[in-house]
Amino acid sequence: MAQEQSAGVLGSGIPLSMRDRPFPLRALSSLSRFMRTKPLGAFGLVLIVVLLMMAVLANVIDRVDPDAIVREPAKNCTPEQVEDRSVECFSPELLAQAQSDATLRLRYPASRFQEGSGGGNVVTNAGSSSDHWLGTDGRGRDLYSRIIHGSRLALLVGIGGAVIAVFLGTIFGVVSAYFGGWVDFCMQRVTDALFAFPSLIFLLVFSQVVPDPNKYWITFALGILGVASVTRLARSAVLSTREEVYVLAAETVGASNLRIMLRHILPNIVAPLIVIFTISIGAYILAEAGLAFIGLGDPAAISWGQMVNEGRQLGTARPQMALYVGLAITLTVLGFNLLGDALRDVLDPRMRGRSGRAGF
Repeated sequence: MAQEQSAGVLGSGIPLSMRDRPFPLRALSSLSRFMRTKPLGAFGLVLIVVLLMMAVLANVIDRVDPDAIVREPAKNCTPEQVEDRSVECFSPELLAQAQSDATLRLRYPASRFQEGSGGGNVVTNAGSSSDHWLGTDGRGRDLYSRIIHGSRLALLVGIGGAVIAVFLGTIFGVVSAYFGGWVDFCMQRVTDALFAFPSLIFLLVFSQVVPDPNKYWITFALGILGVASVTRLARSAVLSTREEVYVLAAETVGASNLRIMLRHILPNIVAPLIVIFTISIGAYILAEAGLAFIGLGDPAAISWGQMVNEGRQLGTARPQMALYVGLAITLTVLGFNLLGDALRDVLDPRMRGRSGRAGF
């Protein structure tokens, strides 16, 4: 009878509560509230979504191959240029004569017989144009396409490094704080050693030990460097949760240590881990760009840091190159930092504003 009355009340026009709505509606409502109450976090989220779409659709939105050399179409040689070996041009007369006299190909440069892009001059350090929106770099490659494809390496290193750091750091922090004693003492001394060891020296040694330091090894090395910070954060969160009533109740009923850590402690420290995961992505993207800038990155990958270094070498002759790439790095790191700060306010009740309902 009570169920029938409850069903009748809900069916009489009274709106359902948030918990009774389908998950897609709850997610959209939470996202809408987050966008309204945290405009800076919403702006960061928009920047991240744009970056993700740019990386996923790089092969669709790029205009040319990022590794292709842009050349000017070869122009026909004048009679004076035919004998000038320093000028790249195309001579249809020589091409016609070469059909019957193959020795001509040994006397003249190959460009005399190659019409089109093969015989044209390389377009280096060109300015913006309709064909190349951001111009070309010092090797004649399209700068717009390289920035688009460079976002893939940035996301790989940023997200991959953050996953490694948060995953290992959470395990070490939870185990260290939960068991305490000698376990906590030994693990924290290892953490202190990681903090004390200079990051740049570690990366230099790592690049010498690893035979082929590609982008995956660099991601792993940066993730290892972040384990110590996550370990300290997870440990402090577990220490404040370790003595809660529900944990003591689980121990009283005979729950195993693994079950207590996974079912009762870990879900209650997820909020700070999400925050440090989001902020760490921007830090690792910036770290990878710095490594590529000083020559420790993956030489085979398209890296924003390496492009900034190339722009620096050009100096005032082509300052736009470093400016464009630097702007891409800035907006990417800014997006993750803004989103991380907003999530911290949302997930930590002590950081919420006076409005109270701050998001998810």
